Amino acid sequence: MSKFVSIFLLSILVSVIVFFIVGSIVSGGGDPAEDAVFMVGIIIVLLLSFLISQIYYLIDLIKKKL
Repeated sequence: MSKFVSIFLLSILVSVIVFFIVGSIVSGGGDPAEDAVFMVGIIIVLLLSFLISQIYYLIDLIKKKL
């Protein structure tokens, strides 16, 4: 189980770093909607990271059954 937690945390870390790097390159103004977009983006990153770790878990589960 710790393998999947580490996959989850690693995917969150990489996604957040890439998200902020790309966000800092693309954003150029002081638009107040940027904070809302960043929050929605972070939520999407968290949900997709959870999905990635669940997919790895299912693949591992299927491998053990075969």
